[in-house]
Amino acid sequence: MKKREPRGKPVILKKMAGFLFVYLTRNKSLCILIGYIFISLYFAGLTEGLYGLETSSNFYIIDSISFMQGGGPLSSANFVADFTTMGDIGFSGEVTSPKFGGLVGQVYLFLSPPEQLRWLISNLQAKTDILGPLIPEATWQKDNDPYFYWQIDVVPFELIGGFSISLDTLPDLTVDTTQTSYEFSPDSIPSGKHTFYVLPYTSGKAWEQRNLLSFEIWVDTEPPIISQLQPSTGFITTDNHIPISSLLYDAHSGIDKVATTLTLNNQTLLFDYDAQKQALTYKPDAPLSEGDNTVLLKAVDAVGNSVVNGWNFIVDTQPPTGSILINAGEAVTHSAYVSINIETQDSTTGIKNIYLSNDGVFDTELNQPLAYSPLISNWLLNAPDINGAKTVYVKFEDFAGNISGTYKDSIELELRTPDTRIISGPATVTESEDANFIYEDSKAGCLFSYKLDGLDWSDWQSSNKADFSGLTTANHYFYVKSGLDLNGDGKITIDEEDPTPAQWVWTIGPKGYLEKLRQRILFWRR
Repeated sequence: MKKREPRGKPVILKKMAGFLFVYLTRNKSLCILIGYIFISLYFAGLTEGLYGLETSSNFYIIDSISFMQGGGPLSSANFVADFTTMGDIGFSGEVTSPKFGGLVGQVYLFLSPPEQLRWLISNLQAKTDILGPLIPEATWQKDNDPYFYWQIDVVPFELIGGFSISLDTLPDLTVDTTQTSYEFSPDSIPSGKHTFYVLPYTSGKAWEQRNLLSFEIWVDTEPPIISQLQPSTGFITTDNHIPISSLLYDAHSGIDKVATTLTLNNQTLLFDYDAQKQALTYKPDAPLSEGDNTVLLKAVDAVGNSVVNGWNFIVDTQPPTGSILINAGEAVTHSAYVSINIETQDSTTGIKNIYLSNDGVFDTELNQPLAYSPLISNWLLNAPDINGAKTVYVKFEDFAGNISGTYKDSIELELRTPDTRIISGPATVTESEDANFIYEDSKAGCLFSYKLDGLDWSDWQSSNKADFSGLTTANHYFYVKSGLDLNGDGKITIDEEDPTPAQWVWTIGPKGYLEKLRQRILFWRR
């Protein structure tokens, strides 16, 4: 209990009055008498006023009158005090005086209430705003700037000096508001589960920790998350029963499967959703449409947050078609090198690769795709040094991986290009670092070009000899081809040269290599 110091009166009288008051109020039946005693103490001038809150005792004194002395002798006979009960927990009294013209003051006397009635504030609730609907506690909802409010139970309400409020942590014992409500600023509470706290502060400068109120508010303003789309955007497939799926989850309130929709080419699909695996799946019963397929997924969570994701993929089950012409359809060629004219079409995904073959088997050829082009130049025919009918086979592959059937065309080869052969060269195995070659052609007036190992071809020359020295110990390869200027333009092009250059292979070993080789041969003969 807090008191103000009396003016001009002995302090001991005030203390005696206080002790007497505490003693008497321990007996509820004396409560009215206590009120009169306080009034008489006021009017006798022993104290100027009493006020405060004492929670450790069995009574509360909330307020009292304050009377200024003067105007003649004072006595209780000049005043009338009438107390009435306030339920089970207190009394209220008005002090009037004919001498002073009526009401002088008000006195409240509160006895200790039952334990369950000792709350200063109660009924903490939340709304979306001051006029909005109620927000149920511990339930997912979308409002992230709620309006909280509560009621004051103590009488008089001036006993409460303010409130400390906080979110997710206990209040810091600082008055944040004197109102019985608090509204968060727009969009200030993040999604998740939170607890709002409010703690009353009394006029007696005490925090009522036993009266800490809390409200669990669950906020979800974030839409679901869609990821790992299958088939992926722009995917091309030959499977017209390919499943459609995605990962789908919501971090807070969870997916509303009923409100979530999946459409394919504007038709709603019945999908499966595994909440534990967070997986949405649709397995088509009927074949999917050839060409573009557009998927639209609208995911909705339990409180109505939504997200839309659309993507497309391509189904292509049909192989390309086309045709082939050798040398634009000519019947005869005089060069083993020809041009291949390609015509092909694929209405869905287009042509990616072509495969050419001289025998139509397509064994190794399928591992050697050629990028699609309407013209393939300088294709070397089969058995290029032998005249006769030659056939070229082709297959087409689209971007879905469909490979067409085989298309073919033939042409008659009548060679005019020369043939080349090597007359002499080094021994197959030798220790010599030198090599000398002599070669010839099959037609008069030819020129020759050669190369050693991986070096470039030499310029065309009339000499039919090539000499090398200082060669390294290793396997070596020599190539030579002849060419004839058939069209008289002074140049030899690829269709005017021998399509099958002559080749010589030999090995140069270190000193003593031949003797070791001879001994090895003799050993195996024995």
